[in-house]
Amino acid sequence: MVLAKVDYQGKGVFRQYMVALLGTINMAIVGCATGWPSPILIKMKDKETPFSLDTTEVSWMVSLMFLGTMFSPIPTAYLTDRFGRKRIMMMMTGLPFVSWILIYFAASPLHLYIARFLAGLWAGVSQTAMPVYIAEIAQPHIRGSLSTFLNLQLNSGVLASYVIGPYVSYHVLAAIFAVMTTLYFCVFLIMPESPYYYMMHNKKDKAFKSLSWLRGDVSGDKIETELSDIQEGIQQQMQRKGGFVEVFRDRGNRRGFLISQVYAVMKRLSGSGVLQGYASVTLPALTFGILDPDECVLIVGTVSLLSSILAVYTAAIFNRRNLVTVSCAIGGSAMGAVMIWFYLHEKTKIHVDDYSYVIFISFVFNYMTFNFGLGPIGASIKGEMFSANVRTLCSSLTTILVSLTSFFLNRFYLIIAKSLGMYLNYALFSFSCFFAIAFTWLCVPDTHGKTLKEIQEILSKKNKKSGVV
Repeated sequence: MVLAKVDYQGKGVFRQYMVALLGTINMAIVGCATGWPSPILIKMKDKETPFSLDTTEVSWMVSLMFLGTMFSPIPTAYLTDRFGRKRIMMMMTGLPFVSWILIYFAASPLHLYIARFLAGLWAGVSQTAMPVYIAEIAQPHIRGSLSTFLNLQLNSGVLASYVIGPYVSYHVLAAIFAVMTTLYFCVFLIMPESPYYYMMHNKKDKAFKSLSWLRGDVSGDKIETELSDIQEGIQQQMQRKGGFVEVFRDRGNRRGFLISQVYAVMKRLSGSGVLQGYASVTLPALTFGILDPDECVLIVGTVSLLSSILAVYTAAIFNRRNLVTVSCAIGGSAMGAVMIWFYLHEKTKIHVDDYSYVIFISFVFNYMTFNFGLGPIGASIKGEMFSANVRTLCSSLTTILVSLTSFFLNRFYLIIAKSLGMYLNYALFSFSCFFAIAFTWLCVPDTHGKTLKEIQEILSKKNKKSGVV
């Protein structure tokens, strides 16, 4: 295949990185909403908010964002195929803006519930459309690196909540994030539409213009070669109508769907999503005798962001299986250590309070390794594992499953801790990490450096090698 061997450099690569960095600010907005409860719960304890919430109300407030995320992916899949990836993401920026305005003026728990639900709708749009957009604008040799920006920006947003939240008022924090949402709309306005979307609608001139800008200083012949390859792949994949039946009828889509769904669940069950919302109420009052929960959360968030930056480079160099293995082995061991600490603390008379720093250190390792392994790779797979006729649909279904898993984890995290023991949460997180390792080696092909068409060919083969499903 010609396209697989084309390796454009210079201005084109810079532009693709720029588009990925600026385009994924939508994930930073999602991250702000995800991390927002952590500093706000502390403020509620200190009576620094308009009103307080009890344990049940807190669990609903945190988890409703993930419930909202389940309702927008399917409409997003249809709308992005019909009107474009870029256009829909821009139109939907009203969701987080209204969410932050509601939070600013909230006078009752109901207002927060609605605001969090709207934030969830935005998360569903972003997590469905942006992985597809990144996969479709990127060259094969940097697609993995560009996909890491999804996780990097998510962590940037979470860290923004951790860093800014403790030092500004409840109202100022909401106002800052509302302004950030407005700025994203202005920035993404100048980004190109996906050339794949244009080719799906037979708009070759617009596709040529979009791809030419994305690839930079390259000849028209090279652009035509790549467009021809894109067109060939789309024509083959669009011969059959997309839909739920097609997801399971086609071998490649079926295998891709299984892989993406398992990774979606394992990402949440690794514990990282829950920790973002509840870290401040899980950590002890003091760590090492000097660090309060806010300071610990800030350190964890910083480590998380730095490891996300590192992932931009590791994704371009290392085999994905090895990255997931290292990530999940360390993360699973860290969650196992937290499980043991809480079990000894809750179920035995062994005094472990002097070793409460184990929780903080384990959180650091879990976040750090998640962000160069299971986190970004799971997001990348969602955008590249499916044929053109069902790509956005499958991405939406994956987002729904992520949201459903996140909703139940966040809804019942405190309830399980209170009624059965906190250690059970971390037993689940640890087991899931090690399960992900086994699944990766048994079932997941390495797609590093492959075009979207080549990935479909690998998934559709009946005679497979290297432990592929």
